[in-house]
Amino acid sequence: MTVLPYQQKKQHLLLVLFFTLLFFRDIAWAGYPEHNSAKIPPVIKLNSQEQQAVEKKEIIVREQPTNGKPGKVVEAVGIIEATGEVVRDIVMDYSSYPDFMPNVSRLEILQQDKTTATLNYFLILPLGKIKKYRVSTTASEPAPKTSLIQWQLKPWPGLKPAETIQDTTGYWRIEELDAQRSLVLYHVYIDPGKIPFGLGWIIDILSKDSVPEVLAKTRERAEEQNKGR
Repeated sequence: MTVLPYQQKKQHLLLVLFFTLLFFRDIAWAGYPEHNSAKIPPVIKLNSQEQQAVEKKEIIVREQPTNGKPGKVVEAVGIIEATGEVVRDIVMDYSSYPDFMPNVSRLEILQQDKTTATLNYFLILPLGKIKKYRVSTTASEPAPKTSLIQWQLKPWPGLKPAETIQDTTGYWRIEELDAQRSLVLYHVYIDPGKIPFGLGWIIDILSKDSVPEVLAKTRERAEEQNKGR
């Protein structure tokens, strides 16, 4: 049996304590998703057919690959007849989301400053289903003609898996085309988590159904506000 000197015993115990703390930290965070940070392109890209469609005020819906991750990636692109500043202000007017955003019945602002916010979403879905989740948002300082607002899921302690979603990330990109028009892209990754049998429609409501509707409602609100400027 090897007897360690006091100093060596102390160092050994400290190392054991350190790795024990790391172990329990990993267990505590194991239930939280790894965020799927989207690789955001430097500009909104449209092919010739898409360009013609947005010029006609159509909203383009594009489903993107998830690269093996569960859930869906959907984005909507369209032209809004409003300045980039007007569109940005509406996107960042979080307290007004229940007034016009699809499915948002309530929204709590836990923190907000000029460029960041922490928000609790309450979504109401068909059949009385309710989903809750928390996100943090970050808005880049607007360049002369572009703005970018991103979000990612944050832990909301106390929620049961059936009450919330597994993961979401996304962003708004706003590119001002001229004094009265902006090209806007709304990009969403959503993984609702385990869905009970027969309720597969939930992921469609949270992705390909709601994404173009969110952009359409934002356009409607922005164009109405832009008329008064």
